[in-house]
Amino acid sequence: MFNKRRNEERVSVVPVEKVAEAVSEIVEVPEVADVIATPAEVEAAQPEGSTFNVKQANGNLKPSIISEGFEFIGEIRSAGYLTIDGVVRGTLALHSIQIGTSGVLDGNVTCDTMNVKGNFSGKLDCRDLTIGSRAVVEGDVSFKSITIQRGGVVKGDMRKKS
Repeated sequence: MFNKRRNEERVSVVPVEKVAEAVSEIVEVPEVADVIATPAEVEAAQPEGSTFNVKQANGNLKPSIISEGFEFIGEIRSAGYLTIDGVVRGTLALHSIQIGTSGVLDGNVTCDTMNVKGNFSGKLDCRDLTIGSRAVVEGDVSFKSITIQRGGVVKGDMRKKS
C-alpha cells in the first residue's frame, strides 16, 4: 500500500556550509568592498556638467507611496508612479501621480497622467488629468485631456494643450 524507499534511494540533507564551499569553488564572489562605490567615485563616473537624470521607465518600477500622516517637502523625480495619501509640497516630475482622498499636493508638477481624488494646488502640466468627485484642484493647470467627475471642484486657470 505504501511505497517505501530503500536507504540508498533516500535524499540526504547537505549542510549549508558544504553548499557554500561548493558554490565558491565554481563562482568567483567579489568582496563587498569591491562592489560598493564611494560618493567620490560615483561623482567621478558621471559625465562633466551632468545633473541627476531619471532612468527611463522599463515597466519594472514599483509604485511609491506617501502614506497618510506623512509629510514630504522637497523635490521628487521618477519615471515611475507615486500615490499620495499624505501631504507633499514641492516640485514633482513623474510618469504618473495619484492623489488619494486624504492626499494633499501643493507645488509645481509635471507628469503624464494625474488622478486627483483629494486636493491639489499649484502649477500642473500633464497629458491626462482625472478629477474625482470629492477632489479640489486649484491653480494653473494645462492638459491634453481632462475628465471631471460630478462634484469635482476646479478653481484657477485651465488650458488645453494642442
